[in-house]
Amino acid sequence: MDFKLILGLGKPDIKKMEREKDIKGLIRAMGYDNDETIRKEAAFALGKITDSQSPIYTIRNENTLSEDTSDESLNNLTVEELISSLKDNDWSIRMNAAKTLVEIGEPAVENLINSLEDNDWQIRWYAAEILGEIGDIHSIKPLIELLNDKNKGVQSNSSIALIKIGKPSVELLIDNLNSKEWQIREHVAEILGEIGDIHSIKPLENSLNDENGDVRMAVKVSIEKINNK
Repeated sequence: MDFKLILGLGKPDIKKMEREKDIKGLIRAMGYDNDETIRKEAAFALGKITDSQSPIYTIRNENTLSEDTSDESLNNLTVEELISSLKDNDWSIRMNAAKTLVEIGEPAVENLINSLEDNDWQIRWYAAEILGEIGDIHSIKPLIELLNDKNKGVQSNSSIALIKIGKPSVELLIDNLNSKEWQIREHVAEILGEIGDIHSIKPLENSLNDENGDVRMAVKVSIEKINNK
């Protein structure tokens, strides 16, 4: 156990967590208040190691929930009721409501997109993640708009969702390199680097002179990532 980290005396080791596929640790690191860079690195590391398994499938309260009965209480709920369950006080209910919504898939997309504007940050957080798992292209634009959410965790989950959707989101992401919001331009540049589509290089190069220094740095790093793939 890392007592220095628990006491806030040391930074999370994102690379180690990524190697060990420490999903719980990465999620905790996404809430690290002392360093925004750590939060971003944790978000992208989480995206990389959850290509085939989302936290909504793998993180649950093992002490209170068994695999056979995990969905029993949720099977007969409507999509709206499942989405409402995403803010339940019981962690296992939230996890399995999310899992059920992923399994429902496309029929749940419209309601989930509407939930990206919910006043409760937890609903927006889960909705973004679930939409990334479903991968429906209709969620790309609203997910990009959520990159400027007031909650950093929601921003991170939106980034991860767009990375998971991948190449179908590239065209709209490129369009948003010209967004009026510098935070969106920064996140978009980072996401394009993670997706790694070669068609992103020229638009990214055009943003090397962005007026915002954080955007310019994100653009430079992403171009290097794409060139090195």
